Amino acid sequence: MSAIPSRSQGAARLLAQGVTALIPDFPFHYSRFLNQAVSDDRPLGRVSSGTSCRQVLIVGAGVAGAVAAYEAMRMGLHPVVVEASDRIGGRFYSHVTGDPQDPGNSVICEMGAMRFPVSGKALMHYFDKVGMSANSTDFPNPGAASTPSTVVDYQQQQVYYERDKLPDKYVEIERKLFDIFLEQQPINFREMEAAMSEESIDQAKIKTLWNAILDAGWDNLSFFAAMVEQAKWSREDIDLFGQIGFGTGGWNTDYPNSFLEVLRVLYTGLDTNHKLMYDGSSELPRRLLSRSPDMMGDSMDHWPAGTTVESLSAQVIPQMLNQEVRQIIRRSEDDQFDVWIYDHVQKTESRYVFPAVVYTPHKRILDKFRYMDGAGRFSQMNDLLSTKEWEAVMYTHYMQSAKIFAQTKRPFWTDVGTDHQHKMSVTLSDRITRGTYLLDYAASKGSYKGSGMFLSYAWNDDSLKFLGDRAVPLPSHVAVCSTLLDSVYAHHQLDLGAEFGMTDPFVEINWEEQPFFLSAFKMNLPGQYEYQRLLFSQFMNDVHSPSPDGFILAGDDVSFTGGWGEGAVTTALNAVNKLAVKFGGGTFINNPGPIDEWAALQPKAL
Repeated sequence: MSAIPSRSQGAARLLAQGVTALIPDFPFHYSRFLNQAVSDDRPLGRVSSGTSCRQVLIVGAGVAGAVAAYEAMRMGLHPVVVEASDRIGGRFYSHVTGDPQDPGNSVICEMGAMRFPVSGKALMHYFDKVGMSANSTDFPNPGAASTPSTVVDYQQQQVYYERDKLPDKYVEIERKLFDIFLEQQPINFREMEAAMSEESIDQAKIKTLWNAILDAGWDNLSFFAAMVEQAKWSREDIDLFGQIGFGTGGWNTDYPNSFLEVLRVLYTGLDTNHKLMYDGSSELPRRLLSRSPDMMGDSMDHWPAGTTVESLSAQVIPQMLNQEVRQIIRRSEDDQFDVWIYDHVQKTESRYVFPAVVYTPHKRILDKFRYMDGAGRFSQMNDLLSTKEWEAVMYTHYMQSAKIFAQTKRPFWTDVGTDHQHKMSVTLSDRITRGTYLLDYAASKGSYKGSGMFLSYAWNDDSLKFLGDRAVPLPSHVAVCSTLLDSVYAHHQLDLGAEFGMTDPFVEINWEEQPFFLSAFKMNLPGQYEYQRLLFSQFMNDVHSPSPDGFILAGDDVSFTGGWGEGAVTTALNAVNKLAVKFGGGTFINNPGPIDEWAALQPKAL
């Protein structure tokens, strides 16, 4: 659900080259690691025979938690998953609007992550595994080849174009970014892109190029400062690019963030060639938790056929949902952890003991834990992380995000007016709606075949504009967005109110106010690279000691690509590798994992 928008030019080249999201800070080839395990018909690692069945607490039932639990179970460990909220998925959050008794006229609203880049091949591995890729389509981004038409509403003037035939001024600003600015030293965009192309992946080259950028101090530049001081763009170009980008989405939401945050996503192709999962994104973690590996063609050590993460979890904590982990304390006497879990249904708190804990929610929640139960537990919780790691947790920056969605009676935007233009288009605006997306599920092979539209998808300050008017927020916010869009399409006499569905058509979310979350996703500010390096590297703590640390961080905010499901999956795989080492094993000799390749690929310290 990252704020970084799509691009159109170069998208076909990225597909042809098979660019893989090898994060330049640590370019371990996670999808190769996964594919080799499939080829060998083995789990991702092994544990010693004496530690089979050892229980591991997985905090959070989002994508990171589901992947970590599924792969830990395959190795022979006993995952126990708990989730503080009342649903599975985390920021993979699929909400159905319309009549539940008539799914054919209902549609899925993706409240969080909604578009999934094909370059994120570790995530795609799991979409393939659970059978979701077969029911997907290209996401209708502004200016994409799959999008019938786009309208840019900028300074109260509208520009209409069809598919990826962008007007010349938008093509030119994209050329100025990719062909001029990003080709300068030390960025060398095409050279890095080639090093990430599947047929010629060069991890040493990736490290050399990226470390040169770090050495040159680019972490200290915001995206805006880079455009002013390094690209030397005019104010007119900066404002246009900030509001509507190349006609594919505005970039000014990211202007305050470290330039490295943007550059990683561009290098790895995460910003383009996206897929929409017709089954709903939250189906991925749900299927990983509820299906046995033998149902999906995977081998599994120790456990009998039919075993699932859900069934193993229920043996320890009967209800996975509404279980909020509030304290985690390392026991000095036996290298285990006391964990206090609050049941929001029973209104009771219970203590459990686990030899290892994988923690996937937003990491700043950990900071709140330290102060919840007095000075005694505060001092004990400090032992979970080092002083520097706690500092990184405290200062990690998170971005806000908001969406307003409406189910429609039909995909009315496919109608063509007398001017031969579509009645409505995917819309980019410099006004309050910012991004308006149009979704038609008619081609889905699943149950939901209706249509709907994001009236607004906005981030940071734009999303905060929808925090007011809490008494009657949804109707008023729908009215605000509808009025603006009706005015943009006045020449088509658009009347959005007449197009909305009749049964429960609207839904709204602002991640700033969601329980158990701290805004939408991590996005570092200038100078915060070292914080991210510390959090990402935490899984390596004590990895070579006789008793490796059993408290392990995972989740997309630990990754170097916050806001993308790929980061959630890859950090979960780091955690799985650490669990294998923790419990006396490791990876197989012909399939080295991230710990095995750490010395050669580890992130550079500044």
